[in-house]
Amino acid sequence: MSVPGAMSRQDKTIMFNCSKREVFTPGSGLAQLRRKLQGQYKITQNKDTITLQVLREASLVIFCGPRERFSQAEFEAMKEYLNEGGSIFVTLGEDGEQAYGTNINYFCEEFGMAFSEDAVVRTVYYKYLHPKEAHIANGVVNREINVAAGKRPRGPGQAQASGVP
Repeated sequence: MSVPGAMSRQDKTIMFNCSKREVFTPGSGLAQLRRKLQGQYKITQNKDTITLQVLREASLVIFCGPRERFSQAEFEAMKEYLNEGGSIFVTLGEDGEQAYGTNINYFCEEFGMAFSEDAVVRTVYYKYLHPKEAHIANGVVNREINVAAGKRPRGPGQAQASGVP
């Protein structure tokens, strides 16, 4: 079954939204990403009000740190766009929605997601980006998972032949 308007959507078009005073745009902050994507995708920018017709022009719409509130009509257009098979990518920085003055969580919560006011990864580069308040060793949050998987022994007297020292 075909969705009305879906045929007009460009299969290889990425639209960066610039109508909500986004922190990063293809011309400011995302220039390197834009250059890498231009080889395989058509890159467009939206500086107008968000409507379903505008969203249908791309297969992916990116909101990179919106700093203005969305209207109910814009949320409805975004929801309908997703229901038609479109994709939306939303990013926010540290301190989340409150620091940015947006209401994007209202939209994201409908899909089981939300931006919180904390950050897991340090935003300042020092040797490497690392978690601020969490240490995740070997990609496992809980050491007992390795024990249950037989990859790490519980103690010196309980070592298994297949365990990793």
